[in-house]
Amino acid sequence: MTQTYVPLLVVALIALLSPWMSVRVFRGLLPAIVIEIVLGFAIGPHGLHFVSSTPNVAFLADFAFSYLMFLSGLELDFDLLFERSMKSAWPGWLRGLTFFLITIAISLGVSLVMLYLHLIQNVVVMTLMLSTTSVGIVTPALKEKGWLNADFGQETLVYALFADMLTLLLFSTYIAVHASNNAFSFLLVMVLVACFVFCYRGLKVLRRYRFLRIVENATSELGIRATFALILVFLVLSSSLGVETIVGAFLAGAIISLLDNRHSVLSHKLNSIGYGFLLPIFFVNVGMKFNFGRLGTGWVFIVSLAVFLLTMYANKLVPSLLLYRKFPMRQRAAGGFLLSARLSLVIAAAQISIQSHALSEGMANGLILLAVISSFISPSIFSRLIKGYTVPVQADQKAPAIVIDRNTLPPGWSFAQIEVTKREVSARRMRSLALPNDVLFISILRGEERIAPRGHTRLEQFDKIQVMGHPTALDAVRKLVGPN
Repeated sequence: MTQTYVPLLVVALIALLSPWMSVRVFRGLLPAIVIEIVLGFAIGPHGLHFVSSTPNVAFLADFAFSYLMFLSGLELDFDLLFERSMKSAWPGWLRGLTFFLITIAISLGVSLVMLYLHLIQNVVVMTLMLSTTSVGIVTPALKEKGWLNADFGQETLVYALFADMLTLLLFSTYIAVHASNNAFSFLLVMVLVACFVFCYRGLKVLRRYRFLRIVENATSELGIRATFALILVFLVLSSSLGVETIVGAFLAGAIISLLDNRHSVLSHKLNSIGYGFLLPIFFVNVGMKFNFGRLGTGWVFIVSLAVFLLTMYANKLVPSLLLYRKFPMRQRAAGGFLLSARLSLVIAAAQISIQSHALSEGMANGLILLAVISSFISPSIFSRLIKGYTVPVQADQKAPAIVIDRNTLPPGWSFAQIEVTKREVSARRMRSLALPNDVLFISILRGEERIAPRGHTRLEQFDKIQVMGHPTALDAVRKLVGPN
């Protein structure tokens, strides 16, 4: 019984040590997940042979693998993807799609040349693996340097989200068809997408009912329980349809992203469960299973890896230099280098490719090695290139702190807290409501959460909105969202 927990204890110690090493030893240049992979290899059977993976650790790692894809879906900001920016003539989805098409065109060109030279056997898998990026590295790097909420950071995030989303869906569809040698497998993926739409619509209606709010409390954690039930529903559906489970997990994350605020308490808890417990198990287990002895050998393999590494940077730098038009050239290059970081999806795709025989084990391990190298190089180069630029200060950051009371309000204005009770108002964006002019929304109270209202914010039944305005305008708001 004791030996059952020893590998898990070692994984927990590595998970505890890795963030400290990332910050204190490597000055933030090496992500914690890379350290977890390296330390996993060091203590594993192909390193010091201090510990081996057990069935319990392997099961948790497999589930963490699916949970990683769930978090990728949770990271999707649909407002960012589908809303038109005030400073750009193109909506986010079109900019992201253009960036991705340029990326995949370069990757396809290189893969076709490599196929012609008999250096690879599968063009599609190689093209998709070269085209991905890592949102898990891009987002923390932007946040650390303060660029996440600036125009440059939001533009970079759009490109990263689109690369992750489209590569995952295209790769999973291809693997499903390749494994069965039957184009009918594509329809099974579409069935899963149809289930995604059905679940989203059903949950959107269900969440309006008050009984769910009555059941929800600090001990029940209904949101967490419902989320894990949803993940398992899609994992079971994927397995039953013969589709890769990562697609189901990704779609489950996308549903939560659509239904819930990405910065809500629930999203924070789900990220904490993943990054605090499950994901370190996955990455350490990847390191424990990695075997340098199974890498390819010979000059063909070395040349192939060198070409792939150059392609991984070229297919992000070229579209970055073309599409980051409103930013200086060095800042464009910084975005391109950061987007060149690969890790999670390449590791996932490599493992699936080995199981489906789409790639040899040597080439798949080589691509994992390149992903680890890129995740070390890319954030470092980004930090150096972006260092000379100052993050634009938002308007609200320039102004001094102001205390709002009745003396600072326009004549005749007052405060009010109004509860949303009308179902027809729920789930509608605030900008689509016929709101009066003489009113200002301060915040929205949703349970224990306080939300800053925006035009794209969706109201929910039983929200409490805090507003100030002229009494006539406040009465109009009450009639609009309150009792009939």
